[in-house]
Amino acid sequence: MQTLAIAAGAIAFRVVSALVAAFTSRLVPRAATEVRETTFGIAPLITQAVERGLGHGHATASTALAWMAFAAAMAVLLRLAQLDVDGDRADAAVLLAAVFPFAAVFGHSVPDALFFAAAIAAFYNVRRQRWIVGGVCGAVATAAIPTGVLILPALGWIGLRDPSARRTWTVVIGLLLAAAGCAGYLSYAYYLGGPSGGWIVAAREWGLQTEQAPWVPLLHLFTSPLSAVDALNGAVALMALAAVPLVWWRLNGGYAIYMLTMLWLPLMSGHYDSLGITCALLFPLFVLAATIRSRVVVTLIAVTSAMFYAIALSL
Repeated sequence: MQTLAIAAGAIAFRVVSALVAAFTSRLVPRAATEVRETTFGIAPLITQAVERGLGHGHATASTALAWMAFAAAMAVLLRLAQLDVDGDRADAAVLLAAVFPFAAVFGHSVPDALFFAAAIAAFYNVRRQRWIVGGVCGAVATAAIPTGVLILPALGWIGLRDPSARRTWTVVIGLLLAAAGCAGYLSYAYYLGGPSGGWIVAAREWGLQTEQAPWVPLLHLFTSPLSAVDALNGAVALMALAAVPLVWWRLNGGYAIYMLTMLWLPLMSGHYDSLGITCALLFPLFVLAATIRSRVVVTLIAVTSAMFYAIALSL
């Protein structure tokens, strides 16, 4: 019942967010959020299948799928957080994940919402020693976004170091299944003749490019004038990196590896716009914040985050 309540609450939250975004876009014509489209992965294929089956427009199908994936992510995040914290703090982790400023992306981006749900499910099942189920969930995650394959080192760390994993071969099979998601999609794209524009052009479009050292955008926070949006993106990335040692110490080493690998490419891409969205995918950050003993501090974090979330809806 609690899981269903969280999922229903997540859908209600998405409805309210959509209404706020629509109201803000009317007040400020240029404030409507630009949907980040991608040709990578299974999300466009799922959206097209839903469109053909139900006969609805792209916006309706993609929005419905994104909301459903977000609701699933919040429900599974509750269960995952309960492995490390008590019930009230697990609820706080879900709340912090929902009102994170850049979590607004889950209202319209099917790939990000799908990856978020699948990645959380993969970590949950691997931590519960359900290696094959975790591998299947990991396959969905690696086939959802271009950088999804970067969850493999973290899953491997957790699975192979688990003292209860007596039959190691099942862990390896689970990891191979997770890797098969990305490999399967790339094979499918190759079978179709490759992505439009060729693989090099597609790799750039997917964000698989390195234009600078990963510390450069963080240094620019202190040495270069940035727009408010870029500064916010860089600031949350800096906070996420600062939290990595605490995540390793208080939660799980695999979680810390996940955060580092997911931030690696966005920091080297030369663009700030992907940093905030990537941080929205870093669920260990929200579980860590929920472990703070003072409920007043957790409440202040949630309120402050919600204020920036409302602003992000209008960007």
